[in-house]
Amino acid sequence: MAEFRRSLDPTLTDADRAEQLAGLYYEQHPSKGRYYVPADAVLSRSADGKPVAYLHYAIGGGDSATIDDFLDTYDLPQPGASGRLPEDLKAALPGEEPAEGVLLPEGRAGRQVFLVAHPSEHHGAADVYVRATGA
Repeated sequence: MAEFRRSLDPTLTDADRAEQLAGLYYEQHPSKGRYYVPADAVLSRSADGKPVAYLHYAIGGGDSATIDDFLDTYDLPQPGASGRLPEDLKAALPGEEPAEGVLLPEGRAGRQVFLVAHPSEHHGAADVYVRATGA
């Protein structure tokens, strides 16, 4: 006998879980009315078994998709000092990630958000890299 179940809730993908772990999933910010979709999202585990999310957002700049809009959408602070991207973040994401970016000074434990602006492109263009760990 076969049993079929239908759920109204779609199954979460690893990319969805990575966004949730980082606190950047669209359902975590419903009042904003908009959200950004990561260009790359990887969910992994650390050596001690804790979940680790690695995300890359490509912000095109221009009229609406800007650095300031991204920060406002996710209630993130303005960038702080430069910092090196963690080696595991660079290794987990496909492509050639930069060595460093501007680290956002935030109080959320286990999350690092790096911003790499592209001043020669459209106004507000940037890449955002996120590493977040869970319990």
